[in-house]
Amino acid sequence: MELFGQALGLGTIGLVAGVLGAVIAALATRGQTSTLTSYVQHFAAGLIIAAATLDLLPEALHLGGGWPLIIGFVLGTAFMLALRALLTRFGHGHSHGDEHGHGHGHGHGHGDSQTKAVTGVNLRLVVALAVVVLIDGAIIGIALSAGGAAALLIAIALSIELLFVAASTAGSARAGGGSLGTAIGVGAFVAVMMPIGAVLGAVVFAGVSAPVLIAGLGFGAAALLFTAVAELLVEAYEIKESTGTIAMAAGGFLLFLILMMLM
Repeated sequence: MELFGQALGLGTIGLVAGVLGAVIAALATRGQTSTLTSYVQHFAAGLIIAAATLDLLPEALHLGGGWPLIIGFVLGTAFMLALRALLTRFGHGHSHGDEHGHGHGHGHGHGDSQTKAVTGVNLRLVVALAVVVLIDGAIIGIALSAGGAAALLIAIALSIELLFVAASTAGSARAGGGSLGTAIGVGAFVAVMMPIGAVLGAVVFAGVSAPVLIAGLGFGAAALLFTAVAELLVEAYEIKESTGTIAMAAGGFLLFLILMMLM
């Protein structure tokens, strides 16, 4: 019960940070022409890529790597591809590229156009980011169940990541024409996955064998990388691509690197 409470408490730090980020982004994003969303999404992508490459994969390799890591990574990629295909099939995917437009104009499939016209929400992006945050929460829970003294620092680092992830979610909804309440709501939905993941990670992964843990870390790394590259950056490029936005992605990666160095 004590472990449950600790996991919930550390996960709640992320929840608060995520809701704060969602509120700020929803208020700051004025409309579809706003480039703020692109900058935030690039920064969040940098953070997510760093979490996968500087935290999950090194930990998996430290525990032994091998076939469990490969299998977990393949399963994670397959899961995200299947999830993407499922959501696209039900009308929540993008069809990129406006053949007659200028710059980075974008078009949407019929189902997606209907959805965004009403809510402004890219459901595929929201679900993918919710999975990412759930995995981040599980990392906190795993650190706690392993008795790691760095669990608090990990929670702080991932909460900073969540602040920008939730902000990018809310900003995307707002830029897509969604209401202020809708934008904050989807950001909060993504953020609440952090305490849920922390509790699940602490309970499910307590005492599991090393191969299972390695496979889980590989699965998580694949999901994080997939979301950053196939969802966040793709949508960000539709809004704005420039030297500044690319620098923001590098800045996000650097921030997480610094946080890891402090642990």
